[in-house]
Amino acid sequence: MNLRSLARPVLPLTILPLAVAAFAAAPFRADTLCLKDGRIIEGKPLTREGESIRIKFENGEVVVPKEMVLDVLIDSEAADAAKGAAIAKRIAERKAYIEQVKLLGEWRNRKKESTAHFDFESTVPPHIFTGYRDLMEAYFTDFAKKWKVSIPKGSKLTVCFYGREDEFHQVGGVSRGVLGYFKPWTPYELNIYYDRSDPALSEDVMFHEANHYLQKLLNVSFDMPHFPGESLAEYYGASHWDAKTKKLSIGLIQEGRLAEVQNDVAGGNMFPLEKMLNGATDRSMYEHYTWGWSFVHFLMNRDKYAAKFQRFVSTLANGKDVKRGPPSGNDNVSGVESEEVVRVFMKCLELKDKAALAALEKEWHAYVKNDLKTDSLRGVEMAGLQVAMGSFPARPLRATKLLKAAVEKGSRNPQIYARLADLVESGEGGDKADPKAAIDLLKKSIDLDPLAADTYADLGRLYQREGKKEEGKKLLLLARELDPDNPWLEWTLRDR
Repeated sequence: MNLRSLARPVLPLTILPLAVAAFAAAPFRADTLCLKDGRIIEGKPLTREGESIRIKFENGEVVVPKEMVLDVLIDSEAADAAKGAAIAKRIAERKAYIEQVKLLGEWRNRKKESTAHFDFESTVPPHIFTGYRDLMEAYFTDFAKKWKVSIPKGSKLTVCFYGREDEFHQVGGVSRGVLGYFKPWTPYELNIYYDRSDPALSEDVMFHEANHYLQKLLNVSFDMPHFPGESLAEYYGASHWDAKTKKLSIGLIQEGRLAEVQNDVAGGNMFPLEKMLNGATDRSMYEHYTWGWSFVHFLMNRDKYAAKFQRFVSTLANGKDVKRGPPSGNDNVSGVESEEVVRVFMKCLELKDKAALAALEKEWHAYVKNDLKTDSLRGVEMAGLQVAMGSFPARPLRATKLLKAAVEKGSRNPQIYARLADLVESGEGGDKADPKAAIDLLKKSIDLDPLAADTYADLGRLYQREGKKEEGKKLLLLARELDPDNPWLEWTLRDR
């Protein structure tokens, strides 16, 4: 099972607590806010504040910037224009949309849709799901053409796409912190969730985990080793789908991984190629995601190596002379040992001896230093979040360094400040624990995403620790209003 995990759970935000039947029976309120990320807020007083929208909750008021708003319908405005055909049409359209999204709030009501290559089951809002569906089809088509794979009978992938993280964990049956996983035995299944705070990350996870399925199609009876499996998945994870032009770009710069590699280079830590190959079956080797990605990027972007590398991957899966272990597991799947990976790699890359391997390493390292260039804010953000949330073993010092670098570059990603607050509060980042600095970071995170229940909860907990009991409890209550179905918030409030 291929899992990508987080160290700190991201709590979901559920703004639709009412049952569908109750909603259908009640008169429709035009006092409704629809957000671009698929959330809907209704039943709370809304007022305009310039181009922003102010929401009045029982335990506080929240101002939502226009950049987050898809549409807003306010009761008093609708009443003023009650006879207008245009406003009546908008209300009817929004009512239908809200009913559809509300229905999808439960996995048992999930939308099922089959495409040429996938069976989708989804509770993601329709306008968001469509884009992911189309990119998956384009992704399959590109990979199938380049790697010459097809879907054997009974091997079609079911993609379970959850609209909320808590739903993903409950139905998918995995622990808190997992971003997505591919189940590599029949019936094949891909489970991911839509991260409203970072849709690009959801796309990366989908590309990465789907690639494990595509690798499986090379030979459904073979278990691809950690290298090249994870490194190739990272290479394809850095893809981009342009919904307007319907164009898929493959093998782009994986900016987060590159930022991590550059951090190693700056410290004089160049990762040895022989170590990567000899650890091919070591599923704890984190460098297969970072340096491994850079190595695959190097090979796939060099005409003299690309076909040889593809031959290496295909030979591992199907080569007649490859020494595989005895079949085991649910689907009688076989694998290979690291020594055999090294042998097949040397043969397919036409490397005669260790001197030739060292020469290839030297060329790769030069490529990393001279050709892979990015100093983008997004790269530092992705690297910081990847290390803070998905590094095993945990690397709090590196995570803190990268997250601080993102802040210095002017990051406007609320998760950067929330993750950094965790490290600053605990002191795990290397400095003395500083709750007051963590409070400032959480406030900044809320400024950037004023509807994040988990951030209000963290801030409320910190306030209470610092002696502001009532102010902290009010923030916790506001968090529960924002996410009324979250059992963790109920448990947190029980003794406050």
